[in-house]
Amino acid sequence: MDKLEQYRQSIQEILAKHSKYKPQREEIENELIFDTMHDHYQLMRIGWNGLSRVYHTVIHFDIKNDKIWIQQNMTDVDLAQELLEMGVQKEDIVLGLQPPYKRPYTGYGVVV
Repeated sequence: MDKLEQYRQSIQEILAKHSKYKPQREEIENELIFDTMHDHYQLMRIGWNGLSRVYHTVIHFDIKNDKIWIQQNMTDVDLAQELLEMGVQKEDIVLGLQPPYKRPYTGYGVVV
């Protein structure tokens, strides 16, 4: 399996695992979005909390130039660590949710 396909599969496995955690309210659903053509992957929460609309991204990954970008993480899970445990190279993980000036100090990939 080539690297890009391995990264796509790893991301989809992580999102599928986290989608099994059900929100406490039955009116809120988890929704997985896999855009394999453009390499955008998200776990969304959609529904209603009483009279309030719930519509937000819980986890968001992108693949750009053979690197996995973690764009959003609203969990308390270390997604970068999960990717490492699945064989993703540390320099191929970019913490897109961190400001660019902080990324060189994270130990993960830096995009110039």
